[in-house]
Amino acid sequence: MINQSPPIDYGPLLQAYQLQVNFIEDYGKVKKIYTDRGVYALKELDDPTLRSLSFIQSIQRLYQKGFMQMVPVYRTVDGQYTVQNGSQTFYLMPWLVNDQKEERDIRYHKLFQELANMHALSSHEVKVTEDDIKKHYDQLTTAWDQRKEELENFIGECEKRIYMSPFELSFCTFYQDAVKAIDFGRGKLDDWYEQVKEKEKMRLVTIHGKLSPKHFVYDNNGNGYFINLEKSKAASPIYDLVSFYSRSNRTYPIPSMESYDWFTTYQQHFKLTGDEMLLLHSYLAFPESVYRAISNYNTRRSERDEVGHVRSILYAFWQLKNIEQLNIQIVSAEQQKKLAEEAAAQSQS
Repeated sequence: MINQSPPIDYGPLLQAYQLQVNFIEDYGKVKKIYTDRGVYALKELDDPTLRSLSFIQSIQRLYQKGFMQMVPVYRTVDGQYTVQNGSQTFYLMPWLVNDQKEERDIRYHKLFQELANMHALSSHEVKVTEDDIKKHYDQLTTAWDQRKEELENFIGECEKRIYMSPFELSFCTFYQDAVKAIDFGRGKLDDWYEQVKEKEKMRLVTIHGKLSPKHFVYDNNGNGYFINLEKSKAASPIYDLVSFYSRSNRTYPIPSMESYDWFTTYQQHFKLTGDEMLLLHSYLAFPESVYRAISNYNTRRSERDEVGHVRSILYAFWQLKNIEQLNIQIVSAEQQKKLAEEAAAQSQS
């Protein structure tokens, strides 16, 4: 339900843009502003530390590269990108209707195509040292090994009980799947390290930072635009893919090629390198959500009912199985492609 907010709350802020407010609709951190010059979106920054406006700098760099599929951020009359209201910081954008009637699959293909275009235009290489790569590898392996140990300790405690709680029983049911995912992820991470440990350069792109379908909206002409780039930064392209799939796969496991088809759309416009693919498999596979469910159960058992905890471990398991299917599809397709290339090479020799 939409709550009506009195214009007096935000009217003074909009004066910085020389806008006369008629009325405002409240959508949480986003306010739909009806003014004498059209309809706008006033967005509150999620993270107050972003006042350095690094996300504005990311948007400007993308514009300079020729990527235009982002909702613009308007400046105030004195040239500022944000306005203050006490401890709160806001920025202004046009309000897009976002009422496309396309099927979800088509919308997601457009999202992945524009994501690939954004990554391709912002792609650049940076120098790295062997120590940099070793440090990243060591940090990941240490953290992941500790998580595996904690899961092993927890199942050990569960198996000692005469009567397990519903959450404990659910975890024991899913445990072997989690272990398989951990071993697969660690194996891909080891392969990645062997492949990159002597590299002198790595590829970075400007990532969205919080990629999801609700952060890709449409205008009246059916053109798609990214919003909420507050977490954007220079990083490996896999982080946007991992972020998207981690969010979208917390649903009931249903055999489907959709997720893989979206990935192929991305690959058609911006192809991941071999080492990026290994790191993608590794990050996707590692069951971080299972670990978090266990951690929350141990630290917040009294703050949340058992049903809530069981629901969290169930969603984590669904995510694990959906991502497992995606990883298998990607690996299988890569293997078939490699075999086809080898066969073609042999036929020509």
